[in-house]
Amino acid sequence: MLSRAMKNRTGHRLWGQALVIVLAFLLFSVNLPTARASDAPADDAKTEETEEPAVPEIPETVVVPDPVSLTVVLRKSGTIRQVVFTIWLEATSREAAGVIEQRLPKVINAFLVDLQRLMYRDTEQRFEAREPGKRSFKYVAPDLLPPPPPKTEEELAAEAEAAKLAEENGEEIVKEPPFNPFQPASNRYFAALQNKLLRTGQGVLPPDTLRSVQIRMFYDFWPADAKKR
Repeated sequence: MLSRAMKNRTGHRLWGQALVIVLAFLLFSVNLPTARASDAPADDAKTEETEEPAVPEIPETVVVPDPVSLTVVLRKSGTIRQVVFTIWLEATSREAAGVIEQRLPKVINAFLVDLQRLMYRDTEQRFEAREPGKRSFKYVAPDLLPPPPPKTEEELAAEAEAAKLAEENGEEIVKEPPFNPFQPASNRYFAALQNKLLRTGQGVLPPDTLRSVQIRMFYDFWPADAKKR
């Protein structure tokens, strides 16, 4: 009888210990998702603090005409080359951009005179130096730069204080140049062509109106080089 009682006590003790372990496991399993859920707002806070990167945009001072196209026909061979330019005009101010838009047909006609002469010479060189099917060329300008972040209140206050001190001392602070989203042309030929068209446009427009000419894209097509089906 005594041994049976001891066995019963031992069995009850083992069952009690097993029950405690099971309850502890269940409590841990319930609290674990709760703790993870409590950590979620911290991740959300980090997400909210992260600022989206600035997206490049066309400034209001830039005039975007329709693509300029022309056809070049070589006199001796009769070879035809069709070329297309996407050209943007950067004005010195928003008011200057309005002046450019008003005189845009005259500016484009002046560009066509330059382009017809320059592309004729370029077409002759490519026709003589390259085999049929290898004469085409395409140019895409570098991507626009994103605008800089807006200045903080501290930076604006510091600039205002510096301007005030300079005025008291009779000095003049040179203003920062306006933001320029255009990177330098990646092709020397088109960099030189932009400068040429800039001088031509400045000769047609009033002074201090046109800041730069940007060739954003160029491509050509040689009909005689196309493969016959």
